Amino acid sequence: MPRLHKMIEGCAYNPEAKLLAFRFNNMTVRVEAKQINIDHIEDEKMVKPFMGWFVSLVNSSDEK
Repeated sequence: MPRLHKMIEGCAYNPEAKLLAFRFNNMTVRVEAKQINIDHIEDEKMVKPFMGWFVSLVNSSDEK
């Protein structure tokens, strides 16, 4: 999570709670150790593009 925090613009990170929070388009995203919460999502179809972006970001942070 510390690497992701640095890679996502406007991301807040709480290391004690192991929680990331940021905005993706108009959605509020909270990433915890075992779940991802997305608020203000207009349509479930938005989940797939978000997850594609997030997974590629996670994979690229693992390479560094």
